[in-house]
Amino acid sequence: MKAFTYRLETLLHLREIARDKALAKYAESINSRQYFESELKKSELNLKSLQIQIGNQRKVYFAGFEQASFNRSILLAKEMIIDVNKKLQEAIQQEAAKKKIYLQADSAFKSLLKLKDKKHREHLYAENLKEERELEDIIGGRFVFNNLTKQKL
Repeated sequence: MKAFTYRLETLLHLREIARDKALAKYAESINSRQYFESELKKSELNLKSLQIQIGNQRKVYFAGFEQASFNRSILLAKEMIIDVNKKLQEAIQQEAAKKKIYLQADSAFKSLLKLKDKKHREHLYAENLKEERELEDIIGGRFVFNNLTKQKL
């Protein structure tokens, strides 16, 4: 039986490498999104903590000159939340783009892999047919040879 060789094997390997790279970039974008989600939660907790601290300070003693610094702190905390939220939205968009690229690379790889499997099955079928024909020829030749030798006797 003739060995199966796939002419597009190199292309298959290149597509597999491209798929793996796209998967790695997609994983990085997921990590980035998760990082910004955690940063947003930290910023929100910081704002709540600051508001609780201000509330507790007002219950005990609150001087007027402290109001400006607390207002700046609250303003900075809110700006931080807005900034992190923007970065989170960008990370979500990048994640969607990387996912799309990965799915395209995966689809291209799988289609070529399916083609390889199909060609392999076709090769096996064709080789089996050749072997069956050769066996039939041998059996037929043997039958003719046996008939000729019986007639000579």
